[in-house]
Amino acid sequence: MVYNSKGEYASRVFDRVIGYDYIPLLALPNMNEKKYRVKGYKHLDNKKSIEKVKGKIQNPRWVAKHGFYPFMHFEIKFQKYSRKEKKPKEKVRKIFYASHMDSYIYKYYGDKLNNHYNSVVDKLGINEVATAYRNNLSGKSNINFAKEVIDFIKVQQSAYIFVADFTNFFDTLDHRYLKEKIRYVLKKDTLPDDYYNVFKNITRFSYFIKDTIESELKNKYTESEIKNSYKYFTEEEFRSFKHKNIYKNSKSYGIPQGAGISSVCSNIYLLDFDEKLQKYVKGQKGLYRRYCDDLIIVIPIEGDVQDYNYKIHQKIMDDIKEQIPNLEIQPEKTGNYFYTDNQITDLDFNETKLDYLGFSFNGKEVRIREKSLFKYYTRTYRKVRICNRKSKKFGRKSYRRELYKNYSHLGKSKKGHGNFISYVERAQKIFDEDSKTINLMETQVKKHWKNIQSRLEQPE
Repeated sequence: MVYNSKGEYASRVFDRVIGYDYIPLLALPNMNEKKYRVKGYKHLDNKKSIEKVKGKIQNPRWVAKHGFYPFMHFEIKFQKYSRKEKKPKEKVRKIFYASHMDSYIYKYYGDKLNNHYNSVVDKLGINEVATAYRNNLSGKSNINFAKEVIDFIKVQQSAYIFVADFTNFFDTLDHRYLKEKIRYVLKKDTLPDDYYNVFKNITRFSYFIKDTIESELKNKYTESEIKNSYKYFTEEEFRSFKHKNIYKNSKSYGIPQGAGISSVCSNIYLLDFDEKLQKYVKGQKGLYRRYCDDLIIVIPIEGDVQDYNYKIHQKIMDDIKEQIPNLEIQPEKTGNYFYTDNQITDLDFNETKLDYLGFSFNGKEVRIREKSLFKYYTRTYRKVRICNRKSKKFGRKSYRRELYKNYSHLGKSKKGHGNFISYVERAQKIFDEDSKTINLMETQVKKHWKNIQSRLEQPE
């Protein structure tokens, strides 16, 4: 579907013209092309390198008239154990991914919006609140952000801790409100034509069902022909197919989570929420941080914890939340804790632990969250079973190089990459810097090599 720009707005948006190219708002003069990698997936267009298309992407007039392809959509269903309900619960993850060209555009405009967002939060004094999807926090990760929060808790005599996340966050973002906040960060009364075209296609987005496309192709082509093709359809096939198989988000809310611009949109959407909550928490000499849709508040307690009225903080947060459209807290993932006497307790003062950004903290010790450790060993042992089957089949050791590279200390030093073991060692190193806690991450995986070797069968 090709969307044409209105045309009359361009002269008011940009200050000067060089040939056919406009000078965009807060342009990225030095695009980091290394971050615009060619992706291996198949879509409705051919793969292309950023070098060949960056002239178009950086031209606002071209972007304003660009016709975006529909997203490709599929769902991943998996069982997730609910600690509160004490039973497995099916969770559905909706996956949307853009065409190769569209993906570059979403990423580029996401980077531009990120620059505007960074400028705004700096002026509002809330630059440190949002820690996910930022392009000015280079070198920092969830490890650093978790350590900051845990260290803050640790230096308090006593504290109240509130953790929560928003229900179906990306699926519920109100389009009108999001548009208003984007205009705010751009300092524009109306969206420039290029931004409007991008915004329109990220909100009123269209999509195909991946399984439907693949079923259609199987009726026409052999598996070999499908596998060796660079894209799903010829132009003629696409025009025929789209009329009866295209879907569109006709609701006034929701954006696809996987697009390169969606993440910064989520931060922009929560600007007012972050500003108001940060002002309140700072007034309590506390700390507020938000990692995408996960938030945590730590408020120091003076006096007796037993009589502490924590509900007043929840009331303030609820009042702020109600001012933002479609913002709902997920009850199942809400947690209320106290920190006192070097212990994390629940509201009844039973000892427990705080899980935050992949780490578990009991008031003294920090560990990798058990769920993450369980996932690592589940995947590791699955790979071991594959190695054993292949070794038995071929009568020699097989597939072990990939096992060691991805799941053991032998693969941790691969340049530019790592695995779970290297992640654990990095976490240990970061938490050990000026440490206020006992850090046991490396201890948790100390026996990983022994565990792997004990399950590897020797071929006869």
